[in-house]
Amino acid sequence: MLWMILTLMTVLAAVGLAIPLVRRHDAARAPRNDTLGVLKDQLGEIETQAATGVLAEPEADALKSDLKRRVLAEGRRPEPLARPLNERTLLYLALGTVAIVTLAGTGLYLKMGRPDVPASPTAGAQSAPATDPNAPHGDAGAVIAQLETQMQQHPDNAEGWRMLGWSYMQTGRNAEAATAYGKAAAIDPKNAEYLSAQGEATVLASGGTVTPDAQTAFRKAVAADPADPRARYYLGVARDQSGDHEGAVNAWIALLKSAPPDAPWAGEVRGFLEKAAAQNKISLAGRLPPLATGPVDAGPRGPSQAQMAAAQTMSEGDRQQMIQGMVGGLAARLKQNPKDVAGWQQLIRARMVLGQTSEAQAALREANRAFAGSPGDQQTLRQAAQQLGVPGA
Repeated sequence: MLWMILTLMTVLAAVGLAIPLVRRHDAARAPRNDTLGVLKDQLGEIETQAATGVLAEPEADALKSDLKRRVLAEGRRPEPLARPLNERTLLYLALGTVAIVTLAGTGLYLKMGRPDVPASPTAGAQSAPATDPNAPHGDAGAVIAQLETQMQQHPDNAEGWRMLGWSYMQTGRNAEAATAYGKAAAIDPKNAEYLSAQGEATVLASGGTVTPDAQTAFRKAVAADPADPRARYYLGVARDQSGDHEGAVNAWIALLKSAPPDAPWAGEVRGFLEKAAAQNKISLAGRLPPLATGPVDAGPRGPSQAQMAAAQTMSEGDRQQMIQGMVGGLAARLKQNPKDVAGWQQLIRARMVLGQTSEAQAALREANRAFAGSPGDQQTLRQAAQQLGVPGA
């Protein structure tokens, strides 16, 4: 394509130089000869009309005088300069000019040009349209592509891989999410969140089955953090799927007993546990912790099998609506319980992944107000926002 463009530009320049050499000069004389002929014809017509009495003598004399002045003026125009060379010689000269310009331009480019140098990487970024942060769903595809590019340039950024994995999961690309989370875990193998997220993505990619690879990731997560609720939940699911229903119920009961009073996932895990126990005729009498007296937030860390199956069949529009619902629910929960550093970090991260930059900035401001008396928490939030690229963080 580059050579085609350069060739066209060279030819156009050469043709522009050659046109004056091959243009016909007799064409310049034609307008002048035509004008003189018209004026002479008009003068003869006036004389005929005067002789026949159509025009009065004074009027005819006035018209003839005017026409004669115009004929004299036209006759005083200088003749076009004669060509110094004949037509054939000028044609050869024009073709030679085209050849010289073309060959000289090509030679100079071969000598001085650099077709091997790629275009400036900033050129495309400057010309690309900016993502509208106020768009209802954001341009998730563009954000993911941007994250992929960043991870190619900085493959040792564990948090970047985690963000990419989260983005993949929200758009249904669960196998790719598992790979991204796995790279984050390989960089930081002591991070239980990376490991349990890798396991969850593997489960979703397999249609809800806790595969051996997923179990390995969950066991590593529990080894790094014995309290990781997502890994403990899915290890219970693995027991249930293998037929050890009693062992699964015991695992979930232990998870609920160790849950903080305001755990956002406890309510649905409890509901799922009660349903599984009823299906397998397992008694829960006196085995469950008392229900929390305050409002219980929805949204478990580990989704039910029905939710996982439904996510696999969603259309892109429904999946985007689900993402917006999740983010909106998280924002509403933080308004009720603003003393949640991890929750604010998750909300800011979600806003940035969805391309909602202004909403991410607003979330950071609200989080800082919530922790106005805790400089340490504010510093944690600020550092997280800076890593996510929140403007002004």
